[in-house]
Amino acid sequence: MFTVTWKTATGESGEVVLVDDDKWTFGRAGGAEQNTVSTDDPSVSRTALVIRDSGPGPVVFRGQIDNGAKVALISVIGSTTWLEEGTAGNLSAEENRVEFSMGDEVLVTVDVTFDDRGTVIQRQQAAG
Repeated sequence: MFTVTWKTATGESGEVVLVDDDKWTFGRAGGAEQNTVSTDDPSVSRTALVIRDSGPGPVVFRGQIDNGAKVALISVIGSTTWLEEGTAGNLSAEENRVEFSMGDEVLVTVDVTFDDRGTVIQRQQAAG
């Protein structure tokens, strides 16, 4: 289980608790996914950002084509890890904020909170 809290450049905000195979998505309107925050910006891909459960913490996948977009994983001390097109990054207790920008405008800021649960293999071994 993890919680996704977001705020868009237009002032829209929200929070959702995700469990099991749930995922949260940000992208251009038209996707039929549950837990999707949409934008009408034609330069944003339908699945520009996808956050889903993984090992110790959730994983962020950047599906956004380049198009001048920047996706940053930001730590609590302010350091930044950049995600390139088609790559993913694991969130941690220290690095749990995601910013999606086009040009100089941050279109969405996402904060993810979760308990460190160990890797998927560790959780399977503990259950079995």
